[in-house]
Amino acid sequence: MQTYLMDFKIISLGNITFETMMEILRDKPSGINMEGEFLTTASMVSVLPQDSNLPCIHFFTGTPDPERSVFKPFIFVPHISQLLDTSSPTFELENPVKKKLHLKSKPDRRHPLYQNHQQALEVINNNEVLL
Repeated sequence: MQTYLMDFKIISLGNITFETMMEILRDKPSGINMEGEFLTTASMVSVLPQDSNLPCIHFFTGTPDPERSVFKPFIFVPHISQLLDTSSPTFELENPVKKKLHLKSKPDRRHPLYQNHQQALEVINNNEVLL
């Protein structure tokens, strides 16, 4: 087994997990996660299994600064149907937001995935462990 020395840690080939790759992409001292004049705009980690019967999993941040971003998993397979939680919220023809009602609170129109992302970001900001 070969071992490579990087300026921020020693990694042995064969023991790199997708979590390790995410940690590497979040590393600022090494310059991989850039800030300043040149900024990291997004990061991606892919799991490509050797067994062709298993799907590939791709994790994307889609946001700058992977140190504060959540890697969201995507699996692309043929003949998949869209899940309801991945659709933007819709309202009937009489949209409650457009009505001038005396609502005590506004309807939450945030996408469920966005809501989950915001919760995960709170965990990261509070330095809690995120699995």
